[in-house]
Amino acid sequence: MDDPQRRTTATRAGAGAGAGGGGGGGGGGDLATFLPVLVFAIVIFSMVVIPSTSTLKNSLAFVHQVPEGHVGAYWIGGALQKTITEPGFHFKMPLITHYEPVQVTLQTDLVRDIPCGTKGGVMINFEKIEVVNRLRKEHVYDTLLNYGVHYDNTWIYDKIHHEINQFCSSHSLQQVYIDVFDQIDEKMKEAIQVDCTQYAPGIEIISVRVTKPSIPESIRRNFEQMEEERTKVLIAIEKQKVSEKEAETIKKMAISEAEKNANVSKILMEQMLMEKDSSRRQQEIDNLMYLAREKSLADANFYRVMKEAEANNMKLTPQFLELKFIEAIANNTKIFFGDKVPNMVFDQRLLGNFLQKDFVFVGVSSLINLQAESGRIITTALKMYMVESKGGAIGCMILALVFLGTWPAIMTLLERRGRLPQHTYLDYTITNLLAAVIIAFTFGELGSQRPNFLSQLSQDNWPSVLFAMAGGIVLSLGNLSTQYAWAFVGLSVTEVITSSMTVVIGTTLNYFLDDRINNAKVLFPGVGCFLIAVCLGSAVHSSNAVDNRAKLANLSNNDELDAEENDATLKAVATDTDTKDPEDGTVKIKKAEFGTADFLVEIEKRRSIKVFGKSTLIGLAITFFAGFCFSLFTPAFNLATNDQWDTLKEGVPHLTVYTAFFYFSVSCFVIALVLNISFLYRPVLDTPKSSLKAYLNDWNGRGWALLAGLLCGFGNGLQFMGGQAAGYAAADSVQALPLVSTFWGILLFGEYRRSSRTTYTLLISMLFMFIVAVGVLMASAGHRK
Repeated sequence: MDDPQRRTTATRAGAGAGAGGGGGGGGGGDLATFLPVLVFAIVIFSMVVIPSTSTLKNSLAFVHQVPEGHVGAYWIGGALQKTITEPGFHFKMPLITHYEPVQVTLQTDLVRDIPCGTKGGVMINFEKIEVVNRLRKEHVYDTLLNYGVHYDNTWIYDKIHHEINQFCSSHSLQQVYIDVFDQIDEKMKEAIQVDCTQYAPGIEIISVRVTKPSIPESIRRNFEQMEEERTKVLIAIEKQKVSEKEAETIKKMAISEAEKNANVSKILMEQMLMEKDSSRRQQEIDNLMYLAREKSLADANFYRVMKEAEANNMKLTPQFLELKFIEAIANNTKIFFGDKVPNMVFDQRLLGNFLQKDFVFVGVSSLINLQAESGRIITTALKMYMVESKGGAIGCMILALVFLGTWPAIMTLLERRGRLPQHTYLDYTITNLLAAVIIAFTFGELGSQRPNFLSQLSQDNWPSVLFAMAGGIVLSLGNLSTQYAWAFVGLSVTEVITSSMTVVIGTTLNYFLDDRINNAKVLFPGVGCFLIAVCLGSAVHSSNAVDNRAKLANLSNNDELDAEENDATLKAVATDTDTKDPEDGTVKIKKAEFGTADFLVEIEKRRSIKVFGKSTLIGLAITFFAGFCFSLFTPAFNLATNDQWDTLKEGVPHLTVYTAFFYFSVSCFVIALVLNISFLYRPVLDTPKSSLKAYLNDWNGRGWALLAGLLCGFGNGLQFMGGQAAGYAAADSVQALPLVSTFWGILLFGEYRRSSRTTYTLLISMLFMFIVAVGVLMASAGHRK
């Protein structure tokens, strides 16, 4: 809207007002006079007052100014117009047309506080980045149409944040802060310009200035120290150059001084040569005189020596030499004490035939052939830790006995809570392998003696590795079998039978493999005690089975209660005398007393392996199979660490306990993983089917299963450490773990509660025989050389 239009409108408005007020007389004339003044005041207000306010300026101003270096952009009703004005004064419709100045000269956008993380995970902050840019005049309309007046928020501020984070995430702190810092400016400029050229071609990036980022104080001090050291190096180099120049100057001065001295010396030497030449002539005369005199003396001395030699040849007989030798020995009055007497070397050529005669000297044999008594030198500072003493071996066996007797109780606890044995055993195998890895990378890597664990992994020792892995396979099969045997015949009887078979078969094999280092007179009576213990264990099982049948026979005839009553019985809200469920410990139920028929039925309803109605012969068969597997794993491990069958190549070191235990646990892990995953989908003994997803989601009791794996892993490791030092036959004493497992069976599961007096008598006798057997087997411990 230009000024003539405004004036025409105002004139028409005034005329209308006059026509309408013609009848008014003098009042209409006053209004006509007042309107121009009012319009003029509004124009002055819009030109002076409104433009001075930043908020209303661009919308309400009638006249607006486009500054130099800017162009004007206009919106009508929110729609961007293609009209772009040059610097100067321009008119627009107030309230209808909105105006914004757009800078088309160089401008600097300051981006502050840009956090980013380096490739190494260190958080740094760029406090300030300056971007010098320009919007081309011919692209103002397109740029504003697509990105608005604040286009720099999208293409400068946000883009700088994005590119800086991209750059930091692909570089380390050293690169960002030092190595490629000088390239960040160009990289930022190129990255922004590439995208602007493609999507906003009117934006031209002139330059980017990046300040040093702020880094963590501790890291910054390290960089400052590096710069200090680098400065010291430069100073040292400059000092070296100065020293070289000084040395070169001194060298030139020395050469000049030496040349001067050489000239002086040449003159003095010529003088001395003349003097020496005179002296030489005099000395030649003296030498001729001396030579003649010495020649005469030598001839006389030669004649004397020849005559003495002829006399000695007649005097030095064998009898005379023997006399001189005896006199020399008799004059030696030194006496030596100690276990290493100094050696004496005899020369047959000097003694002639003297040593061939029958002379007897006290102590001559000790002088000629001395051998220092060999003893053990124990070094612990430079070698990996190995159990060497008998006491240390027994300590390892006792710890192993506690660990190996506790983990079966945990596994039985989880089975009776209803957790599937496949889930439990998969958790167990993970931490069982973890224990072997921990032992290998701690005890197996301590010190600097070789071969250690890591160096043995690359050796050509596959025969021993296969023995170790075979031991792991049979142990895994045995452990897996005991999972199901515990449900059929109970924790105590399973451990009694399997451990006794292990001792009877495994101890005998290990005794002969270890070259009989254990005392057989003590060892085999201990094995006999285990045999008695297994017989008593079988009797305990039979007596306890009779007791359980009697309890179930006396159970009331209300066994056919409907499902609701059974559920109400098992899930009843606890009364004042209620306690936590002894099996799962999670829901308060009405506790059945240990040893009662109700307790046995309650366990059967919760457990994952149902045994009621099944023959105990199945459990005993599984138990004996597990015992046979257990009896072979220690002999296989013994062959792996000591190579009694000489399967290794000459010069290849034997596997250490820690390396062999690692291979042993790896094979145990693989077998257990394969079998239990297959049992998830194809279960045995009527256990419920499962899946990997169900296993991963089953967190009930997982912590206990992981703990059981750690206890078993460390228990096996301690058993092998003690067996390597004192003999694996004695180490089989840890198979007395029924001492510990029976304790847990009575305490946690109520086994043998409310049993007959016969059962208690047999149980006490069995435990007593185990205690005797452990003491006797440990007493038979030897010492491996």
